[in-house]
Amino acid sequence: MKKLLNKTKKNIAHNLAPTLLQKIDSIIEHKIFKPVVIAIITSFVLFRGANYVNFFIHDYKESQLKKRQEVPIAINIGINGGNLNIEEEQILDYKVKSGDTLMKVLMNVGANEKDVFSVLSAAKKIFDPQSISTGDSILVRYHLKIGYGEKEKDLQNIDRKILIDSVEIAPSAEKKIVITRKSDDEYDARELDVKLLRYVSRYFGTLKNGLYADGVESGISPTSMMNMINLYSYEIDFQRDIRSGDKFEMLVESFYTEDGKKVRDGNVLFSSLTLQNRQIEIYMHKIDGRIEYFDSKGNSVRKSLLRTPINGARVSSGFGMRRHPILGYSKMHKGIDFAASTGTPILAAGSGTIVHFGVKGGYGNYVQIKHNADYSTAYGHASRFNKKFHLGSKVKQGDVVAYVGTTGRSTGPHLHFELLYRGGQINPSKVKATSGIKLLGKEMARFESSKAEIDKYRKNVPNQVKKK
Repeated sequence: MKKLLNKTKKNIAHNLAPTLLQKIDSIIEHKIFKPVVIAIITSFVLFRGANYVNFFIHDYKESQLKKRQEVPIAINIGINGGNLNIEEEQILDYKVKSGDTLMKVLMNVGANEKDVFSVLSAAKKIFDPQSISTGDSILVRYHLKIGYGEKEKDLQNIDRKILIDSVEIAPSAEKKIVITRKSDDEYDARELDVKLLRYVSRYFGTLKNGLYADGVESGISPTSMMNMINLYSYEIDFQRDIRSGDKFEMLVESFYTEDGKKVRDGNVLFSSLTLQNRQIEIYMHKIDGRIEYFDSKGNSVRKSLLRTPINGARVSSGFGMRRHPILGYSKMHKGIDFAASTGTPILAAGSGTIVHFGVKGGYGNYVQIKHNADYSTAYGHASRFNKKFHLGSKVKQGDVVAYVGTTGRSTGPHLHFELLYRGGQINPSKVKATSGIKLLGKEMARFESSKAEIDKYRKNVPNQVKKK
């Protein structure tokens, strides 16, 4: 009360002339007027009290500006008995750091243990809270409630309470977990899809350092480039067919959040390689809900066998007579060697059944896949096998069956690849693989329609290649 009287006096002093203040001081000092003065001050406090409450609230709001607020502050003031209650909605937009847990984030906000464990319990029904990782986003909406009692001593016992309204966890750009408070103060968790906007990006340019390196440098994602390389691996020997000065073009789906952040690339819609002696174009087309790729005439680009069952490797030794690097004499080399670093994935050149899966003499770790009654492929010198497979396993074309190594009679890490026809090795580069699908009739008409749509993008979408 003394503080309030002093503040009242200072406010009056600010607005009255000094001479008048001196007279008021002399009157106040006179004993006869003490009751009158007290009555005047009391009346002033009653009429002006709301202003001082506002002063207090303004100071509190100023101290809260350091926190991020997305909505206006809601303040409830109870005048009965002089009680004061403040309620404010807060938002914490937090990026997970190393060592953080969802529990730690909520406890740092100031939530009580009951709410924290209720949130965690709800989350565990559809999501493992321990799976959050560095860089993930956590958005916490909560209410801060502060209560003051009617007596002066109550100012020393401020009631501060945090109520968690909702928690949003974004484990990926396309999914989010939303945990919300229900009317019974329990929590409910839901998994929601994040709306993404689809665009088509076009890239074209000239090769200088290699298809993969130039593509990624131009702005194409590594995943899209590997998809493109896999499509051409049926038709092209990347060691011998690609030259500096060859042209490339690519149409790729790109997905963005509503605020313009790129999330990922999608399907390759079109790709083209213009080599010294030919142009190879590939179009995407859906058949029965699955994505397939065709040349401009409707022939599937997927062949019965891959030309190169390994990505990014160079041919270090071809099929034919050669001086053996270890035995020291000329010997028929019955396969093709691809030099690559240890651990590089080895792909199944075609679909089939594993008929050998283990060590085989000078081959070291060796895999053989039987594709049909006539053809098999073999892979030697592997460092290790894919534990997913075993002898007798069915594999699909492109599955990783083993990893490059230097086991057996080998001078360095490489893949020894063989193609066997009725049990005997033949030159893989001389065998023309057959196409899987040929579009006809109504399906060919549908393909021509989707091809025309892709060609419109090629004409109208500007080049996205990064400028140097």
